[in-house]
Amino acid sequence: MRPAFLTCLVSLCTLGACSSLPDPASDPYGLWTGKLVTEQGVCPTGDISSLRIRGHEVVFNPGMNTSTLRGTYEKGQQHYLAELTDKGMNDTPYRQTFNGYPVGTAIGGTYTSPRCRAHVSLIRR
Repeated sequence: MRPAFLTCLVSLCTLGACSSLPDPASDPYGLWTGKLVTEQGVCPTGDISSLRIRGHEVVFNPGMNTSTLRGTYEKGQQHYLAELTDKGMNDTPYRQTFNGYPVGTAIGGTYTSPRCRAHVSLIRR
């Protein structure tokens, strides 16, 4: 076979595989990753953040730190919410939230805590 033909064949196979990926509006299940982009305050932007949607569970980990935000998901929802409330200084609540939604083939979202606000675009892994 000719090298040009093989290159075209590989390209078409790759495009076919990419086009068959379900969008998050109809199938959000799986692992999604991306980096937080700080809008205000000090956010964990150094490492990748992850969102896992499995069964009825939503788990968001901002910047791969020790915080794990959890929520529930019902099939057909267009909103992914995960929260964690810890005790902060002087026993005041320290609340972290992730609000996500489908954006084309990605999941967009906002992470907020008392120290920061950031947005993120997550792609399926």
